[in-house]
Amino acid sequence: MLTDARPAHIGQNVVEVGIPDIDRTHPDLAAMVGRGNYWVLGNGLSLAAQRNGDGRVRIGISFYHTAEDWFATSGIPFDDPAAARARLIDLLPGWDSRFTALIAACDDTVVPRSITTLPVGLTWPSTPGVTLLGDAAHLMPPVGEGANMALLDGALLGLALAAHPDDFPVAVKEYEREMFERTSTAARMSVEMQELLTSPDAAQKMLAFFQPG
Repeated sequence: MLTDARPAHIGQNVVEVGIPDIDRTHPDLAAMVGRGNYWVLGNGLSLAAQRNGDGRVRIGISFYHTAEDWFATSGIPFDDPAAARARLIDLLPGWDSRFTALIAACDDTVVPRSITTLPVGLTWPSTPGVTLLGDAAHLMPPVGEGANMALLDGALLGLALAAHPDDFPVAVKEYEREMFERTSTAARMSVEMQELLTSPDAAQKMLAFFQPG
């Protein structure tokens, strides 16, 4: 209704797994992950563990520089969670046993996620009665900005509608004008972070990124 743009695969495929109630079930792994995000970076691979509010640790194993149909050729049996966990560990040769223990401890939720993005700087002519927000408007690499932008979209669209209760087209234009500029900046930053994560020396670059100054 607004644009012909479609999401395109970016050469990243992620398998999402998770450990429920980690502090009780695996206190040693809980201590290793800590209270926030935990990253393991390898050449063309990464493992990201994130604490959720319900005590679960969600884990994403990313395979970079892979084709859109990679899951079909990966040998991961998604219909057999135990075998899928074993295959994931096999796909991380040489990784320290502390890292693969995170995968071995996961429950039976094993979800494939093929990563796509919309073009950076996507816009469309304002159309009365319809607009987009969140991933539908600015799908970007999953490095942390997309969800933040989506929450802001909802809040700012609501404020614009409240400010123009008798003229929704004006409200939508106001929202879209701000959203296009804000999310284009976030999308460019996300692409830069994605390039960092997929580089051969990702671990060194990530360490430098978080250094003060």
